[in-house]
Amino acid sequence: LKLKITNTGNVVAQFRLAPKLDEVSICKPWMSVSPTYGMLLPGEEAATLEFTVSIDNSTAQNINAGREVLDDILILRLEGGRDYYITVKADYARSCFGMSLEELVMYTKPIRSIPLDPIERTEKLDPTTGATALCVPKELWRIVDAIIHKGLDTPGLFVEAGVADEVAEIREALDTEAQFGTYRAHSYAEALIAFLTSLPSPVVLPSLFPSVEIDSQNIQSFSRRLLDELPPIHYNVFVYIVSLFRKALQHRNKNLLT
Repeated sequence: LKLKITNTGNVVAQFRLAPKLDEVSICKPWMSVSPTYGMLLPGEEAATLEFTVSIDNSTAQNINAGREVLDDILILRLEGGRDYYITVKADYARSCFGMSLEELVMYTKPIRSIPLDPIERTEKLDPTTGATALCVPKELWRIVDAIIHKGLDTPGLFVEAGVADEVAEIREALDTEAQFGTYRAHSYAEALIAFLTSLPSPVVLPSLFPSVEIDSQNIQSFSRRLLDELPPIHYNVFVYIVSLFRKALQHRNKNLLT
């Protein structure tokens, strides 16, 4: 978003973006503005303020949880003059990236079609959903299935980066349930890693992390305790991901994984 400001007066005008009362930042963390200050001479060409919205994992998680909305008001202050208020609103294209495993398994429809509003979302849910929840998120299944069928023999799998444009298209296809195009195995692998790292709660909860060093004497008991205490959905996903890695290692002569 770009906004042009012009000095229509007869004197030099200095402007800056000022934080709101009791706040330190000029805007919410998901937005950036450039420049944040400047000077305009009478009759000079208009200055352009550029607003950029960036949704990271933290912001996506807050939006999905209803703790954040893409709505903010910025204050443009003229030195020695008045304040102007700039309202910025954006629509969030809902994504599986940043959603919890527990919520993802409840939806059989494309995530993009699921409303953010809790009331609208409840109306879209089938009352019998609780009995038909998926074992693992369908988005996770699609990525893993693509890797198994197209990429287990690929050298550098899970090590080399994917192609940014391909990863973006894979993410969009997961959210809309569009068909995958022809993509490199590395791009699928990067999308999988991005999906797992965007989860609000990791597959293995921090409370289950080992408190002592794991060695040959206690690894069996720790593993048993870990599997016993993982929440059901997390257990399913953990086993599913481990199965993928086991299959990948069976192709180590070609993909060079260790």
